[in-house]
Amino acid sequence: MPRKTSTKKHSAVPKKFPSLTTSPTTEAAVAPALAKSAVADVLASAAVKTVGERIETAAKPAVAQTAAVAPAATVAPVAAKPVVAAVVGGPSEALSSLLNELESMYASTRATAAVEIGRLGERAGVPALIAALNDSDADVARDVAASLGLLGDRSAVGPLINTVENSNGYFHCVVRAAAASSLAQLGDVRAVDALVGAVNDPAAEASAEAVRALATLGDARAVEPLIEVVRNANGYFLPIVRRAAVLALAQLGGEQAAAELSAVASNSWEDPVIREAAEKAGCHGSMAIVNR
Repeated sequence: MPRKTSTKKHSAVPKKFPSLTTSPTTEAAVAPALAKSAVADVLASAAVKTVGERIETAAKPAVAQTAAVAPAATVAPVAAKPVVAAVVGGPSEALSSLLNELESMYASTRATAAVEIGRLGERAGVPALIAALNDSDADVARDVAASLGLLGDRSAVGPLINTVENSNGYFHCVVRAAAASSLAQLGDVRAVDALVGAVNDPAAEASAEAVRALATLGDARAVEPLIEVVRNANGYFLPIVRRAAVLALAQLGGEQAAAELSAVASNSWEDPVIREAAEKAGCHGSMAIVNR
């Protein structure tokens, strides 16, 4: 709204002091009165301006206030999300520093940060680690996956399962192997199906780690797939994976596993390394060989 101005015009000589032009001797006498008049005019103008501004402000929509309130309305629901909930617990100064390093432009710095977050043991770091599973550097992602296992937070189970399944072919075998190992540490049987599938991983390292993870989880659903690995009918599995399967069967136990190990131990045509592992398993009545 345009600023209001007074319509009153001051003549060079105020009418209330007509003698000012004709009698210089009266100047001193009327000066105080003139000053008071000038002040009164200024105050009157200011009063008009103040009223005008109030009217103008009242007429404007409260855009600033709405804009300030709007973000709060959108941010409020985020407090219920797992990421915020984990951090609300209060990350330590050490963790905050490591989380910053996890976003470094240098892969070596990110990898070191991932390892240290796992050692620190603060679960408030889990959300950032889950996000870092997709790091473009395989070594960083591997260390991230390993730390998720150390922290023991089961919110990482789903992301680790996705890593092991590797449906989009994105994850390097060292990352898949680390993810399988961490799933074993987390001890969640939701991972069994994914790990059974990962036994057929084309990389022996990831395949063997999936086998070991199944042994650790101790779910009977793993017995038959592991027997197939030991038999290796199509020659797909390398000895490192087959030996891991023999030891896993020994750890899982049960009649079916015991019968398979006995057959392998008595087969003179079997790979000596595999046969020896089966023989040792047979020597332990508890069927609980854990040495790898």
